[in-house]
This record gives sequence, structure tokens and C-alpha cells, in this order.
Amino acid sequence: MIYLSGIIIYLFFLVAVGVYKVKSINNSEDFMVAGRTLPWYILVGTLLATWMGSGSLFSGAGLGYRNGLAGLWSSAGAWLGIALIYFITRRIRNFGKVTVPDIFEARYGQLAALLATITTVIAYITIVSYQFRGGGKVLAMVSDGIVSLDTGIIITAVFAISYTVLAGMFSVVYTDVVNGILMTIGTIGALIFLYFKIGGLSEIITVAESAGKWQWFGNWAAERGGDVSGPIIAISFFVPTMLLLMGDANMYQRIFSADNGGSAKKAVFFWIIGVIILESVISMLGLSGFVAATKEIIPNIVVEAQAGIVDPSELLEAKQSGSESVIPAIARYAGLPLVLGLLLVSTMMAIIVSTADSFLLIPATNLTRDVYLRYIRQDASEKTILFVSRFLVLLLGIIAFLLVSQFKTILNAAFTAYNIYGTSITPSLIAAFIWKRATKEGAIASIFMGAGVTIFWTFFLPNWSGFSELNPFLQELTYPAAALSIMALVFVSLITPPPNKKDLVQFFNDED
Repeated sequence: MIYLSGIIIYLFFLVAVGVYKVKSINNSEDFMVAGRTLPWYILVGTLLATWMGSGSLFSGAGLGYRNGLAGLWSSAGAWLGIALIYFITRRIRNFGKVTVPDIFEARYGQLAALLATITTVIAYITIVSYQFRGGGKVLAMVSDGIVSLDTGIIITAVFAISYTVLAGMFSVVYTDVVNGILMTIGTIGALIFLYFKIGGLSEIITVAESAGKWQWFGNWAAERGGDVSGPIIAISFFVPTMLLLMGDANMYQRIFSADNGGSAKKAVFFWIIGVIILESVISMLGLSGFVAATKEIIPNIVVEAQAGIVDPSELLEAKQSGSESVIPAIARYAGLPLVLGLLLVSTMMAIIVSTADSFLLIPATNLTRDVYLRYIRQDASEKTILFVSRFLVLLLGIIAFLLVSQFKTILNAAFTAYNIYGTSITPSLIAAFIWKRATKEGAIASIFMGAGVTIFWTFFLPNWSGFSELNPFLQELTYPAAALSIMALVFVSLITPPPNKKDLVQFFNDED
């Protein structure tokens, strides 16, 4: 009960910050990009807290529980993505717009911008929906049955939506910094405590090795049915994460919020350090949770999730769903000091909410700027723009809530969203800043190809009787979706007239 009380108090604190920051909102630019006034150290905090959402805290820890250190293949995709973005950060900031569709419109035209908006809304609302599920799982697990999963989802949704509606980017970034610091302390503290309780590194290695979880690819093959090899599956997790990170509109919107290009670049540099440390800690915490379950320090959450299941096709899903609860299980059952346990579960919840609000703000901003202001009311006043932005946050939040039931595991929802966005948006977005030959026709072809292949491979092709006989590379949608999207961009760009060189200057500005 005390954990639940701590979480609720902290959530009310976040809302109070939003109420306080309302007075900082004087116009739509304040709401969307915090007035472009953020110093680099604030940017580091908000970038870190936004990326480290329930995808890391649940699916990342779950991968560590099931696959050991090899689970980091998924996280490593983000590390490489950030490293590559570092080299064009100054160009992104100097472009100085508000949204990713702004980039697409300036580089590829209105149709490409509209398609980018539609794709972003679909992918990001999916991401918001599994943040709600993640928050519901935390509340259900730490409340001793007082709060059900469904009720926990509702509570999470209400706080996340309210928090975002109030002050937009201003309320998001400053609480992100606090959340990021507390999350770092909570996860590292929990890992150190569990490390000593289960017998140190030698015991972790012994148990992990006996279970095949102290290897490069661990037991990755267990993530899928059939004969698909571990490396093929591992890299199929690596690529979508990398593509999402490199095209993540949250990152671009925050880079646009920097006070200058140098601050933005410095923030990205420290961001990658923070992500590597925290995602490694979370993965190791998941693996340590497996060792703790083996030693009966915490319940075997996979065995509990699979209890009573007779249909073999449901066993893997139950395994994934059960293992995703490893960090709340550690907080509740591992005997953590009260302060540390309270800190861990409270910041878990706060990070989930702060990630949800970021992924709500982006599509609301896109729809406001790239649809409402362009096609509905171009002369709207600042007061009207703010009202529409807030209304869209509320509407999209409700839609995300209604989507929660469509995905039974956070992992499944995460990688569907990652693939939809990463394969359709990222190739053309990165090309805008590094390849002068990219054309609007190539970008449009890439968007259609990436989104089309992802949707077809996810919802239709697996129902075909011959799907299991396809080459393993073709069974993993990441490979055909990413490859065909990039090929469409390159091929169509090369056979269509090159863009006007004068229009490209703003995309290749490396000066402050």
C-alpha cells in the first residue's frame, strides 16, 4: 500500500509542476518547443527520460530476464542511432523548425509532409498506448490487488493526458530532468542491492551460463517459433530500435528547442552516455531478476504467467508478458530498503508518464501545425492554436487508451510501432540532411514502401499457409521493410530530377 501511495503522491507532484508551468506558456512555440531556450544539460535530461520509457523498463528488462546480456542487442540499436545523429545534430538545430513534417515539407513537399504526419500519429499513438499498459502493470503489481490492471491503465492515462494538456513542452522537459536523475539512482541502487543479495557477479555468471544467458546471442531463438536462428532475431530487434531513434520526432523537437547548435550537440553526446549506462543497468537488472527467481528470492514470474495455459501458441506470449514485470517484482519481493523500493517504483511510473506525454505532444503538434494551420485555418490566432493543441492532446490520449487492448505485450506493441515509423520515415528524414540527391518522389516512395510492407507483414502475411516456408530473413519483417524502403528512396531519387541546389542550403548548415 505504501508503494501505491508514493506513486500517487509523485504523480500529483508532476501535475502540480504542469499547473505551475502554465504561466510560462505565452504562445504556441512555448507549448511546442519551450520557446527554443533550453540549455544542453536540460536537454540531456529530457532526451534521456523520454527514450527510457516502458519500452526499456518492461520490454528491455524482460529481454534481460529471458535472454541475459544478449538482450542488449535491442538497446544497442539506439546507441548506434544516437551516435550517428550526433554528426548531424548542428544541422538539425540550425534548420530551426518545430516538427519532423516541417522538415519533410521543406525538403520534399506537402504530400510527403502529410504522409509523415499520418505515419507519426499512427506509430506514436501505439507507443502511448503501451505506456498506459506499462503504468497499469506497475500499479496493479505494487498495490497488492487494490488496483486492477484496467484501473491502473485508466489512472496512468488520466495523469499523462492531464500533465501534457497543461503546459506542453515546458512541463515535460523540466520534470523529465528530475525523473531521469531519480530513475538513475533507483535502478542503479536496486541493481547494487540485488547484486549482493544473490551472491555477486560469480553467482550471476554461473546461473546465467547454465541457462544459456551469458552469450552474445543467448537464447534469442526462443523469441520466435520455428527454426529462425538467434542472430537473425537479435538483429531484427536491433534495426527497428536504431531506425526509430534516428527518426524519433521527440529527439528532433528537443533539438529544435536548444538555445543553439553547440548546446544541442553537447546534449546528444551526453545523452548517448546516459542511454548506454541506464539500458545496460536495466538489462542487467532483468538478468539479476532471473537469478533471484532461480534462487527463490522473488517469485518465478514466467512460471506464474504460464500457469494454466494449455495452448502451446500462447506460451511464448505469456513468457514475454510475465518477464516484463521483473522490475516491479524486484521492488515488491526482493526486500529492498523501503526508500529505495519507493524510489524505484515511483520513478518507474514517472518515466512512463513522461514518455507518454512526449509521444502525445508530438502527434498533437504535427496535426496542429501540419494539418490544422495548413489546410483548415491558416490565420488562426495564438489563443486558438493553443486550444487546438491541447484538444488534440486530449483526443489522441483517448484514442491511445482505446488501443491498449490491441496488443497483449509491451514488446509486441513496441516493435510494431518501431517498424512502422522507422522503416517509413527515418530513411528519407536522415537523407534530408546527408544526401543532396534525395528527391520528393523518392521520399514518397520510401514512406509508402516502409509503411505498406510493415502493415502487410504484421497483419496479413503471417496468416498465409506458406509463410513458415519463407527464408528466415523474409519472416522477420524488419529486413524486407527496411531494405525495400531504402531501395525505393535511392532508386526513385536517382531516376527523377534532382532538387534545386538553392533549396538544400538550409539542410547543410554546420555553423552556429
